[in-house]
Amino acid sequence: MVTVPCCDAETSLNELVYDWPMGFAQFRIEVLYPNRAWLTDEELASVTDALGHPLRQILIHL
Repeated sequence: MVTVPCCDAETSLNELVYDWPMGFAQFRIEVLYPNRAWLTDEELASVTDALGHPLRQILIHL
């Protein structure tokens, strides 16, 4: 939990709204496919089910 300077509210860093989806994690799963965009809802659900944990999809920006 952090206190944000804009309104002195206490919130989680994961609950903040960013321009692009971002996240804080202890590990990452990286998929390398040139010219590939977002996973479909079905693909993300399949990976989520396989891991048994909710996921947040974030595209890398280099």
